[in-house]
Amino acid sequence: MDKANLLYEAYKRKQSIPPFEVTKEEARDVFLRFSSMLVADEGLGGYKISLVRKEHLERFKGKEPMYGVLTKKMITKVNEVELWFEKNFAELEVVLKAENCNPATVPECVKGTYIGVELPSTRFNTWNLNAYQLLADDSAAGRLFVGDSIKLPIQAWMSVNGKVIGEDSPEFILGGPFEMLRWLTDRIGNVNGYVSSGVFVGPVEVKKDDVIQVGYGNGNVLEIKLT
Repeated sequence: MDKANLLYEAYKRKQSIPPFEVTKEEARDVFLRFSSMLVADEGLGGYKISLVRKEHLERFKGKEPMYGVLTKKMITKVNEVELWFEKNFAELEVVLKAENCNPATVPECVKGTYIGVELPSTRFNTWNLNAYQLLADDSAAGRLFVGDSIKLPIQAWMSVNGKVIGEDSPEFILGGPFEMLRWLTDRIGNVNGYVSSGVFVGPVEVKKDDVIQVGYGNGNVLEIKLT
């Protein structure tokens, strides 16, 4: 079985597989075929942007940000979120609702801005991966919780089971969320759907039964239960 189909079968069965090595060119090919299979099954919901800060690039030995595809099934506004795979992170993100976005129309094409928690999941059985392996695995697309509507700029914190992970603002190597969206349109052209613009608190490993809280603004707090 080729590598794209290995990932697809792992996704369908909600099982983990040992990581395999890929070159840059092979990773791109596997990603395009694997993500196309997911979209054919579940519809295109949007995109996620990864490796948006220097420390994340260093951790996964990357040279530039990457993007993955989110299916409609991956995205939820319900605050009980089912985890589908063994290895999961939680990341605090700004989520943008894109409508026919291209490099010339950002940010006017953004029809909504939300606080969100992305829950990346890998089909591999470890997070000891490099950037090419993450790319092949649709940049570890898992679940995306879309929360309340917000206005930028924003500062927010995230906790897991009462332990504060951090507090920060969404500032990345290329700028803020709108700059990351523009970067995405430079890569793929027209963008529609929800765009998870990059982690600014986290990532932190999470598991079933964990409780995530996010706070922002004048005492606004939302809570997510992982199941």
